[in-house]
Amino acid sequence: MNKKIEKVSGTIAALATARGAAGIAVTRVSGPNAAEIYRKITNKEPEHMRARHTVFYGDGETRIDSGIALFFKGPDSYTGEDVFELSSHGSPAIIDVLLERLFMLGSRQAEPGEFTKRAYLNDKMDLTQAEAVVDLIESVSARTAAAATRSLVGEFSEKVNDISKAITELRTLVEAMLDFSDQDLEETKHPDELIHKTKEAKKSLEKLIEQTRTGIRLRGGMVMAIVGEPNVGKSSLFNRICGNERAIVSSEAGTTRDIISENITIDGFPLKLLDTAGLRNSQNQIEKEGVKRAIEAGESADIVLEVVDAREWDQNKKINKSMLALNKSDLLIKKQKIDSNKVFLISAKTGEGIDNLLDHIAGLFMDDDSCDSSITARKRHLKSIKEAHEAFCSAERGINEGHAMDLVAQELLEAQNSLAEVTGEFTTEDLLEEVFKSFCIGK
Repeated sequence: MNKKIEKVSGTIAALATARGAAGIAVTRVSGPNAAEIYRKITNKEPEHMRARHTVFYGDGETRIDSGIALFFKGPDSYTGEDVFELSSHGSPAIIDVLLERLFMLGSRQAEPGEFTKRAYLNDKMDLTQAEAVVDLIESVSARTAAAATRSLVGEFSEKVNDISKAITELRTLVEAMLDFSDQDLEETKHPDELIHKTKEAKKSLEKLIEQTRTGIRLRGGMVMAIVGEPNVGKSSLFNRICGNERAIVSSEAGTTRDIISENITIDGFPLKLLDTAGLRNSQNQIEKEGVKRAIEAGESADIVLEVVDAREWDQNKKINKSMLALNKSDLLIKKQKIDSNKVFLISAKTGEGIDNLLDHIAGLFMDDDSCDSSITARKRHLKSIKEAHEAFCSAERGINEGHAMDLVAQELLEAQNSLAEVTGEFTTEDLLEEVFKSFCIGK
Protein backbone atom coordinates (compact mmCIF):
# COMPACT_ATOMS: atom_id res chain seq x y z
CA MET A 1 0.00 0.00 0.00
CA ASN A 2 1.09 3.57 -0.57
CA LYS A 3 -0.34 7.03 -0.27
CA LYS A 4 -2.35 8.55 -3.13
CA ILE A 5 -1.44 5.94 -5.69
CA GLU A 6 -1.63 8.08 -8.80
CA LYS A 7 -2.47 11.58 -9.86
CA VAL A 8 -5.01 11.91 -12.63
CA SER A 9 -4.24 14.06 -15.65
CA GLY A 10 -6.08 15.96 -18.32
CA THR A 11 -9.08 18.27 -18.17
CA ILE A 12 -12.48 16.64 -17.73
CA ALA A 13 -16.02 17.78 -18.44
CA ALA A 14 -19.46 16.35 -17.73
CA LEU A 15 -23.06 17.23 -17.02
CA ALA A 16 -23.31 17.56 -13.23
CA THR A 17 -27.11 17.57 -13.04
CA ALA A 18 -29.45 14.78 -14.05
CA ARG A 19 -30.10 13.98 -17.69
CA GLY A 20 -33.39 15.04 -19.23
CA ALA A 21 -35.26 18.25 -19.97
CA ALA A 22 -35.13 20.77 -17.12
CA GLY A 23 -35.20 24.48 -16.46
CA ILE A 24 -31.49 24.59 -15.65
CA ALA A 25 -28.57 22.21 -16.21
CA VAL A 26 -25.07 22.52 -14.77
CA THR A 27 -22.02 21.42 -16.73
CA ARG A 28 -18.74 21.07 -14.84
CA VAL A 29 -15.12 21.31 -16.09
CA SER A 30 -11.96 20.61 -14.06
CA GLY A 31 -8.27 20.40 -14.86
CA PRO A 32 -5.19 22.32 -15.99
CA ASN A 33 -6.85 23.68 -19.15
CA ALA A 34 -10.04 24.84 -17.42
CA ALA A 35 -9.08 28.54 -17.38
CA GLU A 36 -8.21 28.60 -21.09
CA ILE A 37 -11.40 26.73 -22.03
CA TYR A 38 -13.38 29.19 -19.91
CA ARG A 39 -11.90 32.11 -21.88
CA LYS A 40 -12.74 30.54 -25.25
CA ILE A 41 -16.31 29.56 -24.42
CA THR A 42 -17.25 32.84 -22.67
CA ASN A 43 -14.87 35.40 -24.23
CA LYS A 44 -14.19 36.58 -20.65
CA GLU A 45 -11.28 36.40 -18.23
CA PRO A 46 -11.88 33.95 -15.36
CA GLU A 47 -12.23 35.49 -11.90
CA HIS A 48 -12.24 33.35 -8.78
CA MET A 49 -15.72 32.73 -7.33
CA ARG A 50 -17.38 35.40 -9.43
CA ALA A 51 -20.63 34.38 -11.13
CA ARG A 52 -21.16 36.08 -14.49
CA HIS A 53 -24.03 36.07 -16.93
CA THR A 54 -22.59 35.38 -20.36
CA VAL A 55 -23.10 33.88 -23.78
CA PHE A 56 -21.64 30.40 -24.34
CA TYR A 57 -19.90 30.50 -27.70
CA GLY A 58 -19.42 27.72 -30.21
CA ASP A 59 -16.99 27.49 -33.08
CA GLY A 60 -16.74 30.69 -35.11
CA GLU A 61 -18.46 32.79 -32.42
CA THR A 62 -21.77 31.01 -32.94
CA ARG A 63 -24.09 31.23 -29.98
CA ILE A 64 -24.85 27.95 -28.17
CA ASP A 65 -26.81 29.39 -25.22
CA SER A 66 -26.53 31.96 -22.46
CA GLY A 67 -26.43 31.48 -18.71
CA ILE A 68 -24.21 31.77 -15.63
CA ALA A 69 -20.50 30.92 -15.65
CA LEU A 70 -18.77 30.43 -12.30
CA PHE A 71 -15.00 29.92 -12.05
CA PHE A 72 -13.00 28.51 -9.09
CA LYS A 73 -9.24 28.93 -9.00
CA GLY A 74 -7.43 25.86 -7.67
CA PRO A 75 -6.77 24.77 -5.01
CA ASP A 76 -9.87 26.59 -3.69
CA SER A 77 -12.32 24.39 -5.57
CA TYR A 78 -14.14 21.10 -5.19
CA THR A 79 -11.43 19.09 -6.96
CA GLY A 80 -8.45 21.22 -5.91
CA GLU A 81 -7.86 22.12 -9.58
CA ASP A 82 -9.13 25.01 -11.69
CA VAL A 83 -12.86 24.38 -12.07
CA PHE A 84 -15.74 26.15 -13.75
CA GLU A 85 -19.44 25.45 -14.00
CA LEU A 86 -21.86 26.55 -16.70
CA SER A 87 -25.51 26.90 -15.76
CA SER A 88 -27.47 26.72 -19.00
CA HIS A 89 -31.01 25.90 -20.08
CA GLY A 90 -31.71 22.23 -19.46
CA SER A 91 -32.44 21.15 -23.03
CA PRO A 92 -30.68 17.85 -23.84
CA ALA A 93 -29.86 19.25 -27.29
CA ILE A 94 -28.15 22.29 -25.80
CA ILE A 95 -26.20 20.11 -23.35
CA ASP A 96 -24.96 17.86 -26.16
CA VAL A 97 -23.74 20.85 -28.21
CA LEU A 98 -22.16 22.45 -25.14
CA LEU A 99 -20.28 19.28 -24.18
CA GLU A 100 -19.14 18.76 -27.77
CA ARG A 101 -17.72 22.29 -27.72
CA LEU A 102 -15.92 21.65 -24.39
CA PHE A 103 -14.39 18.46 -25.77
CA MET A 104 -13.28 20.28 -28.91
CA LEU A 105 -11.52 22.90 -26.74
CA GLY A 106 -9.35 20.31 -24.98
CA SER A 107 -11.35 18.50 -22.33
CA ARG A 108 -12.52 14.90 -22.27
CA GLN A 109 -15.56 13.08 -20.90
CA ALA A 110 -15.24 12.59 -17.14
CA GLU A 111 -15.38 9.05 -15.83
CA PRO A 112 -17.88 8.07 -13.09
CA GLY A 113 -16.92 9.85 -9.89
CA GLU A 114 -13.82 11.41 -11.40
CA PHE A 115 -14.45 14.89 -10.00
CA THR A 116 -14.70 13.49 -6.48
CA LYS A 117 -11.76 11.15 -7.11
CA ARG A 118 -9.65 14.19 -8.00
CA ALA A 119 -10.85 15.88 -4.82
CA TYR A 120 -9.60 12.83 -2.87
CA LEU A 121 -6.28 12.63 -4.73
CA ASN A 122 -5.71 16.38 -4.21
CA ASP A 123 -6.37 16.04 -0.44
CA LYS A 124 -9.62 18.00 -0.50
CA MET A 125 -11.31 15.10 1.31
CA ASP A 126 -10.48 11.60 2.49
CA LEU A 127 -11.95 8.40 1.08
CA THR A 128 -14.65 8.12 3.72
CA GLN A 129 -15.87 11.63 2.90
CA ALA A 130 -15.77 10.84 -0.82
CA GLU A 131 -18.00 7.81 -0.27
CA ALA A 132 -20.37 9.98 1.75
CA VAL A 133 -20.97 12.08 -1.37
CA VAL A 134 -22.75 9.09 -2.94
CA ASP A 135 -24.52 8.31 0.32
CA LEU A 136 -25.92 11.84 0.40
CA ILE A 137 -27.03 11.71 -3.23
CA GLU A 138 -28.75 8.35 -2.72
CA SER A 139 -30.36 9.23 0.63
CA VAL A 140 -33.98 8.10 0.80
CA SER A 141 -34.97 10.02 3.93
CA ALA A 142 -34.06 13.05 6.02
CA ARG A 143 -32.35 10.80 8.58
CA THR A 144 -30.11 9.06 6.08
CA ALA A 145 -29.31 12.43 4.49
CA ALA A 146 -28.35 13.89 7.88
CA ALA A 147 -26.14 10.88 8.66
CA ALA A 148 -24.48 11.11 5.24
CA THR A 149 -23.85 14.82 5.80
CA ARG A 150 -22.08 14.04 9.08
CA SER A 151 -19.81 11.60 7.26
CA LEU A 152 -19.25 14.10 4.46
CA VAL A 153 -18.09 16.86 6.81
CA GLY A 154 -15.67 14.42 8.43
CA GLU A 155 -17.29 13.19 11.65
CA PHE A 156 -16.69 9.52 10.79
CA SER A 157 -13.10 10.26 9.73
CA GLU A 158 -12.55 12.16 12.97
CA LYS A 159 -13.62 9.14 15.03
CA VAL A 160 -11.16 6.96 13.11
CA ASN A 161 -8.34 9.49 13.33
CA ASP A 162 -8.81 9.98 17.08
CA ILE A 163 -8.29 6.26 17.65
CA SER A 164 -5.30 6.27 15.32
CA LYS A 165 -3.76 9.09 17.38
CA ALA A 166 -4.35 7.10 20.56
CA ILE A 167 -2.54 4.14 19.01
CA THR A 168 0.32 6.46 18.04
CA GLU A 169 0.68 7.42 21.72
CA LEU A 170 0.79 3.75 22.66
CA ARG A 171 3.42 3.06 20.01
CA THR A 172 5.49 5.96 21.39
CA LEU A 173 5.41 4.45 24.88
CA VAL A 174 6.29 1.00 23.54
CA GLU A 175 9.15 2.38 21.44
CA ALA A 176 10.49 4.21 24.50
CA MET A 177 10.50 0.94 26.42
CA LEU A 178 12.36 -0.70 23.55
CA ASP A 179 14.93 2.03 22.96
CA PHE A 180 15.65 3.01 26.56
CA SER A 181 14.96 -0.18 28.49
CA ASP A 182 18.44 -0.04 30.07
CA GLN A 183 18.13 3.59 31.15
CA ASP A 184 16.48 5.09 34.20
CA LEU A 185 13.82 7.13 32.32
CA GLU A 186 10.50 8.21 33.73
CA GLU A 187 8.65 7.11 30.55
CA THR A 188 9.75 3.49 30.93
CA LYS A 189 8.79 3.09 34.60
CA HIS A 190 5.01 3.12 34.29
CA PRO A 191 3.57 0.03 32.57
CA ASP A 192 0.30 0.85 34.33
CA GLU A 193 -0.06 3.92 32.13
CA LEU A 194 0.43 1.77 29.05
CA ILE A 195 -2.20 -0.73 30.25
CA HIS A 196 -4.66 2.08 31.05
CA LYS A 197 -4.25 3.76 27.67
CA THR A 198 -4.61 0.39 25.95
CA LYS A 199 -7.95 -0.23 27.67
CA GLU A 200 -9.22 3.23 26.71
CA ALA A 201 -8.24 2.79 23.06
CA LYS A 202 -9.84 -0.65 22.96
CA LYS A 203 -13.12 0.76 24.30
CA SER A 204 -13.04 3.43 21.59
CA LEU A 205 -12.43 0.80 18.90
CA GLU A 206 -15.32 -1.36 20.11
CA LYS A 207 -17.62 1.66 20.22
CA LEU A 208 -16.57 2.55 16.66
CA ILE A 209 -17.41 -0.99 15.51
CA GLU A 210 -20.96 -0.60 16.84
CA GLN A 211 -21.32 2.88 15.31
CA THR A 212 -20.11 1.49 11.98
CA ARG A 213 -22.61 -1.38 12.11
CA THR A 214 -25.36 1.18 12.75
CA GLY A 215 -24.06 3.31 9.88
CA ILE A 216 -24.22 0.34 7.51
CA ARG A 217 -27.85 -0.36 8.50
CA LEU A 218 -28.73 3.30 8.12
CA ARG A 219 -27.14 3.57 4.66
CA GLY A 220 -28.20 0.25 3.15
CA GLY A 221 -31.30 -0.45 5.19
CA MET A 222 -32.42 -3.82 6.48
CA VAL A 223 -34.50 -6.65 5.04
CA MET A 224 -37.54 -7.92 6.93
CA ALA A 225 -39.22 -11.17 5.88
CA ILE A 226 -42.84 -11.77 6.89
CA VAL A 227 -43.27 -15.52 7.39
CA GLY A 228 -45.92 -17.84 8.79
CA GLU A 229 -48.53 -20.44 7.92
CA PRO A 230 -51.17 -19.81 5.24
CA ASN A 231 -54.16 -17.58 6.03
CA VAL A 232 -52.68 -15.91 9.11
CA GLY A 233 -52.76 -12.50 7.37
CA LYS A 234 -49.18 -12.08 6.13
CA SER A 235 -50.19 -10.36 2.89
CA SER A 236 -52.75 -8.18 4.69
CA LEU A 237 -50.04 -7.06 7.11
CA PHE A 238 -47.64 -6.51 4.21
CA ASN A 239 -50.19 -4.27 2.48
CA ARG A 240 -50.97 -2.40 5.71
CA ILE A 241 -47.29 -1.60 6.30
CA CYS A 242 -46.71 -0.65 2.64
CA GLY A 243 -49.79 1.56 2.61
CA ASN A 244 -51.20 0.06 -0.59
CA GLU A 245 -52.67 -3.16 -1.98
CA ARG A 246 -49.34 -4.53 -3.14
CA ALA A 247 -50.08 -8.22 -2.47
CA ILE A 248 -53.19 -10.22 -3.40
CA VAL A 249 -55.28 -11.07 -0.34
CA SER A 250 -57.64 -14.07 -0.43
CA SER A 251 -59.28 -16.47 2.00
CA GLU A 252 -57.95 -19.28 -0.15
CA ALA A 253 -54.79 -20.81 1.38
CA GLY A 254 -51.59 -20.63 -0.64
CA THR A 255 -52.43 -17.48 -2.62
CA THR A 256 -48.87 -16.14 -2.32
CA ARG A 257 -46.57 -18.40 -4.33
CA ASP A 258 -43.52 -16.18 -4.77
CA ILE A 259 -41.75 -13.49 -2.78
CA ILE A 260 -43.18 -9.99 -3.16
CA SER A 261 -40.88 -7.14 -2.12
CA GLU A 262 -41.36 -3.45 -1.45
CA ASN A 263 -38.87 -0.77 -0.39
CA ILE A 264 -40.26 1.56 2.26
CA THR A 265 -39.03 3.88 4.98
CA ILE A 266 -40.02 3.55 8.62
CA ASP A 267 -39.42 6.64 10.73
CA GLY A 268 -36.80 7.71 8.19
CA PHE A 269 -35.03 4.35 7.97
CA PRO A 270 -34.91 2.29 4.73
CA LEU A 271 -36.51 -1.16 4.96
CA LYS A 272 -37.02 -3.81 2.30
CA LEU A 273 -40.18 -5.75 3.13
CA LEU A 274 -40.70 -9.32 1.87
CA ASP A 275 -44.07 -11.08 1.73
CA THR A 276 -43.54 -14.83 1.51
CA ALA A 277 -45.54 -17.98 0.77
CA GLY A 278 -47.37 -19.69 3.63
CA LEU A 279 -45.30 -22.38 5.32
CA ARG A 280 -47.00 -25.76 4.95
CA ASN A 281 -46.57 -29.15 3.30
CA SER A 282 -47.96 -29.09 -0.22
CA GLN A 283 -47.97 -31.42 -3.20
CA ASN A 284 -48.27 -28.50 -5.62
CA GLN A 285 -44.84 -28.02 -7.19
CA ILE A 286 -45.23 -24.26 -7.59
CA GLU A 287 -46.33 -23.83 -3.98
CA LYS A 288 -43.51 -26.09 -2.79
CA GLU A 289 -41.02 -23.83 -4.55
CA GLY A 290 -42.68 -20.81 -2.92
CA VAL A 291 -42.32 -22.40 0.53
CA LYS A 292 -38.66 -23.16 -0.21
CA ARG A 293 -38.03 -19.54 -1.15
CA ALA A 294 -39.88 -18.35 1.96
CA ILE A 295 -37.58 -20.41 4.16
CA GLU A 296 -34.50 -19.07 2.36
CA ALA A 297 -35.78 -15.49 2.73
CA GLY A 298 -36.25 -16.01 6.46
CA GLU A 299 -32.73 -17.37 6.83
CA SER A 300 -31.08 -14.47 4.99
CA ALA A 301 -33.23 -11.56 6.27
CA ASP A 302 -31.99 -9.13 8.91
CA ILE A 303 -35.39 -9.26 10.64
CA VAL A 304 -37.89 -12.11 10.63
CA LEU A 305 -41.49 -11.31 11.55
CA GLU A 306 -43.49 -14.46 12.14
CA VAL A 307 -47.24 -13.94 11.87
CA VAL A 308 -49.69 -16.20 13.70
CA ASP A 309 -53.42 -16.12 14.32
CA ALA A 310 -53.84 -14.49 17.73
CA ARG A 311 -56.70 -16.92 18.52
CA GLU A 312 -54.36 -19.89 18.15
CA TRP A 313 -51.27 -18.55 19.93
CA ASP A 314 -49.67 -20.82 22.50
CA GLN A 315 -48.05 -18.58 25.12
CA ASN A 316 -45.74 -21.42 26.19
CA LYS A 317 -44.29 -21.81 22.72
CA LYS A 318 -40.68 -20.64 22.46
CA ILE A 319 -40.07 -17.68 20.16
CA ASN A 320 -37.32 -18.63 17.73
CA LYS A 321 -37.90 -15.80 15.26
CA SER A 322 -36.85 -12.17 15.58
CA MET A 323 -40.40 -11.02 16.33
CA LEU A 324 -43.88 -12.47 16.60
CA ALA A 325 -47.02 -10.69 15.35
CA LEU A 326 -50.31 -11.97 16.79
CA ASN A 327 -52.66 -10.98 14.00
CA LYS A 328 -56.49 -10.78 13.94
CA SER A 329 -56.64 -9.26 17.40
CA ASP A 330 -59.98 -7.72 16.38
CA LEU A 331 -61.48 -11.23 16.48
CA LEU A 332 -60.39 -11.95 20.04
CA ILE A 333 -63.09 -12.14 22.68
CA LYS A 334 -60.53 -11.36 25.38
CA LYS A 335 -57.17 -9.67 24.78
CA GLN A 336 -54.10 -11.57 25.99
CA LYS A 337 -51.51 -10.00 28.24
CA ILE A 338 -48.18 -9.69 26.40
CA ASP A 339 -45.05 -9.92 28.56
CA SER A 340 -42.41 -10.19 25.80
CA ASN A 341 -40.96 -7.20 23.93
CA LYS A 342 -40.75 -9.45 20.86
CA VAL A 343 -44.49 -10.19 20.70
CA PHE A 344 -47.01 -7.72 19.25
CA LEU A 345 -50.78 -7.96 19.30
CA ILE A 346 -51.99 -6.48 16.00
CA SER A 347 -54.81 -6.37 13.52
CA ALA A 348 -53.85 -5.97 9.87
CA LYS A 349 -57.53 -5.30 9.17
CA THR A 350 -58.10 -2.42 11.62
CA GLY A 351 -54.51 -1.25 12.09
CA GLU A 352 -54.53 -1.92 15.83
CA GLY A 353 -51.00 -2.34 17.24
CA ILE A 354 -49.28 -1.61 13.92
CA ASP A 355 -47.69 1.62 15.18
CA ASN A 356 -46.11 -0.17 18.15
CA LEU A 357 -44.71 -2.80 15.81
CA LEU A 358 -43.24 -0.17 13.47
CA ASP A 359 -41.74 1.79 16.38
CA HIS A 360 -39.98 -1.38 17.51
CA ILE A 361 -38.63 -2.02 13.99
CA ALA A 362 -37.31 1.56 13.80
CA GLY A 363 -35.58 1.02 17.12
CA LEU A 364 -33.64 -1.88 15.63
CA PHE A 365 -31.76 0.57 13.40
CA MET A 366 -30.39 2.63 16.27
CA ASP A 367 -31.22 3.80 19.77
CA ASP A 368 -32.47 7.31 20.47
CA ASP A 369 -29.07 8.45 21.76
CA SER A 370 -27.46 7.62 18.40
CA CYS A 371 -29.81 9.61 16.19
CA ASP A 372 -27.95 12.92 16.48
CA SER A 373 -24.50 11.36 16.08
CA SER A 374 -25.20 8.73 13.42
CA ILE A 375 -23.04 8.43 10.32
CA THR A 376 -23.25 6.37 7.14
CA ALA A 377 -20.76 3.54 6.71
CA ARG A 378 -19.98 0.62 4.43
CA LYS A 379 -19.01 -3.01 4.84
CA ARG A 380 -15.42 -2.27 3.82
CA HIS A 381 -15.16 0.17 6.75
CA LEU A 382 -16.37 -2.45 9.20
CA LYS A 383 -13.96 -5.04 7.79
CA SER A 384 -10.95 -2.74 8.22
CA ILE A 385 -11.99 -1.60 11.70
CA LYS A 386 -12.52 -5.19 12.85
CA GLU A 387 -9.07 -6.09 11.50
CA ALA A 388 -7.66 -3.15 13.47
CA HIS A 389 -9.47 -4.39 16.57
CA GLU A 390 -8.08 -7.90 16.11
CA ALA A 391 -4.50 -6.65 15.78
CA PHE A 392 -4.99 -4.31 18.73
CA CYS A 393 -6.30 -7.12 20.94
CA SER A 394 -3.19 -9.14 20.09
CA ALA A 395 -1.05 -6.18 21.15
CA GLU A 396 -3.04 -5.84 24.37
CA ARG A 397 -2.50 -9.51 25.21
CA GLY A 398 1.19 -9.04 24.54
CA ILE A 399 1.34 -6.10 26.94
CA ASN A 400 -0.59 -7.90 29.69
CA GLU A 401 1.36 -11.16 29.33
CA GLY A 402 4.79 -9.55 29.01
CA HIS A 403 5.52 -10.47 25.42
CA ALA A 404 8.44 -8.93 23.52
CA MET A 405 7.77 -5.23 23.00
CA ASP A 406 8.93 -5.32 19.38
CA LEU A 407 6.06 -7.74 18.59
CA VAL A 408 3.62 -5.47 20.42
CA ALA A 409 4.86 -2.49 18.42
CA GLN A 410 4.35 -4.38 15.15
CA GLU A 411 0.79 -5.37 16.09
CA LEU A 412 -0.04 -1.77 17.00
CA LEU A 413 1.33 -0.67 13.62
CA GLU A 414 -0.87 -3.25 11.87
CA ALA A 415 -3.91 -1.92 13.74
CA GLN A 416 -3.06 1.62 12.68
CA ASN A 417 -2.59 0.61 9.04
CA SER A 418 -6.00 -1.08 9.03
CA LEU A 419 -7.59 2.14 10.29
CA ALA A 420 -5.73 4.08 7.58
CA GLU A 421 -7.52 1.93 4.98
CA VAL A 422 -10.85 3.34 6.17
CA THR A 423 -9.97 6.95 5.35
CA GLY A 424 -7.84 6.04 2.33
CA GLU A 425 -4.53 7.23 3.78
CA PHE A 426 -3.27 3.83 2.66
CA THR A 427 -5.19 2.12 -0.12
CA THR A 428 -4.93 0.16 -3.36
CA GLU A 429 -5.86 1.07 -6.90
CA ASP A 430 -8.40 -1.78 -6.94
CA LEU A 431 -10.18 -0.29 -3.93
CA LEU A 432 -10.28 3.17 -5.52
CA GLU A 433 -11.76 1.73 -8.70
CA GLU A 434 -14.38 -0.14 -6.68
CA VAL A 435 -15.33 2.96 -4.69
CA PHE A 436 -15.62 5.45 -7.54
CA LYS A 437 -17.31 3.21 -10.11
CA SER A 438 -20.50 3.48 -8.06
CA PHE A 439 -20.60 7.26 -8.64
CA CYS A 440 -22.60 8.91 -11.37
CA ILE A 441 -20.79 10.75 -14.17
CA GLY A 442 -20.45 14.42 -13.29
CA LYS A 443 -19.89 13.91 -9.57
